[in-house]
Amino acid sequence: MRADNTAFLLGSARARREAALARAEEALRRLDRDGTSITFAAVANAASVSRSWLYREERLRTEIGRAHV
Repeated sequence: MRADNTAFLLGSARARREAALARAEEALRRLDRDGTSITFAAVANAASVSRSWLYREERLRTEIGRAHV
């Protein structure tokens, strides 16, 4: 019989997502503070996340779109 690691895996995924959100939010603040153009590519690079992940995160997608205008 195999051990059920579902709870551990879900918790780990949640922690990774929260860490990525924190990095992306900090990258947005830093880019804005530095006067750097805020684009999906710039945020992804500064936060060490993928652009596709940023597009899937609605709050970040909205914030980046608003800042990019």
